Amino acid sequence: MSERYKLKPKGKGWAILARKGAGAATDAAWITLGGCPSHIVALRVYLALKMRGGR
Repeated sequence: MSERYKLKPKGKGWAILARKGAGAATDAAWITLGGCPSHIVALRVYLALKMRGGR
């Protein structure tokens, strides 16, 4: 099973990405849900999305 969300460093901050579409991760488009300068806050948002299942 492929990941639905990603947390990636972007410049001096962090970006939370979501997979757009139901296809495999290799052909899916990733859209950014937003960025945050603090890695702690970005990690909290990322983990909350994973726990809720994207709802």
